[in-house]
Parts: sequence; structure tokens; C-alpha cells
Amino acid sequence: MQVVSVGFIIGVLQDYCETALNSSSDVLFTATAEYAKKPKEKKDVVINRLNY
Repeated sequence: MQVVSVGFIIGVLQDYCETALNSSSDVLFTATAEYAKKPKEKKDVVINRLNY
């Protein structure tokens, strides 16, 4: 029973990490595509930075 519960916890953690990686790579590729599109449209690239 302990082996099953450890396997379940590992499965949940693996799913969490997989989803986080997939989401962050989606954001990265979307931003890259937007920045690549701007010069073709003759628009300025504006990067907003948050000050903490």
C-alpha cells in the first residue's frame, strides 16, 4: 500500500512539473513569435519591465 501511495504522489508531482513546463514553453514561443512579427510590421518593440 505504501508503494502505491508513493507512486501516486510521484505521478501527481510529475504531472504538475509537466504542465508547468508546457505552459512556460508556450509563453516563450508566443513571445518569440510576437517579437519576430514586429519588425515585419514596422512597429517598435516595447518591453515593459516591472520594478520591485
